[in-house]
Amino acid sequence: MKAVEASAPATIANLGPGFDVAGMAIEGFRDWVRLELLPGEDVEVRVEGAAARGVAAQPERNSASVAALKVFELAGERRGFRLRLRKEVPVGAGLGSSGASAAAGAYAANLLLGEPLTLQELVKCAAEGERAACGSPHLDNVAPSLYGGFTLILDVEKPEILGIKPTMEFEVVVATPRVRLPENKTEYARRVLPEKVELGLMVRQQASVARLVASILRGDLEGFGKAVSSDYIIEPARAKLIPGFHRVKETALREGALGLSISGAGPSVFAVVRPGEAGRVAEAIRREFNSLGVEASILVTKPSTEGARRELIGDP
Repeated sequence: MKAVEASAPATIANLGPGFDVAGMAIEGFRDWVRLELLPGEDVEVRVEGAAARGVAAQPERNSASVAALKVFELAGERRGFRLRLRKEVPVGAGLGSSGASAAAGAYAANLLLGEPLTLQELVKCAAEGERAACGSPHLDNVAPSLYGGFTLILDVEKPEILGIKPTMEFEVVVATPRVRLPENKTEYARRVLPEKVELGLMVRQQASVARLVASILRGDLEGFGKAVSSDYIIEPARAKLIPGFHRVKETALREGALGLSISGAGPSVFAVVRPGEAGRVAEAIRREFNSLGVEASILVTKPSTEGARRELIGDP
């Protein structure tokens, strides 16, 4: 096989209280990677697409090429390749942009080599792509982007991933406010988190995580929404980075959203909504942001049951 093409979806990490261990793939945006072998060991990278601005094209800094190189390394292959990355997942929005690129790069490399690695091994490779792009690996982004549906990180070191296909139907309203962000937004959003947490608060957080997992496994939509809205540690620390976050959350819940929280490191927020009710909730969120003098782009979507996948090879 000389060339392959693969894509991987955007994701919502944390899902409220599931900081660094829970994630969900969503429809609406996918990053695409075309990978072809070259003679020798040189690596060439080209970045294009609606969200390409600011994405590194250097092989050692691009999350897709770093992930692909890691796949080659684990497979014991020393080959050169040309990688074309088409960026569709918005950068810096909290929707797993670098993770989607890394997942697509790792998946494409594995296809090109005849699929020597498992999905769990590809998570490890994609995490290295994340590290190159934003300073640290985020498994709760790359795992759902590879697996699709919900993923739970059971062991960060191995890593060990539990993939769960959604059994409940719901819509997701994603609102991305246009706010000024630090250059390394993800790193900054981690610096605002508390270093120590009071024991009683930690117990409440653990109960929320238990509710999150139980509701996903049981297909309990009401419980899932409640869990999403019950983050007592991360959300309060990061809420101040999003103008009017608490007002937006109160408005969304009043208009029928089952839960709302911050997507990944933000600034996007996401609301869990019953089928058919997303339009009303989306408009209410837009109005609330506008009342604060903040423009927000709105995406109405749903969980993606499909993660990274092979695509038909298009024109070079």
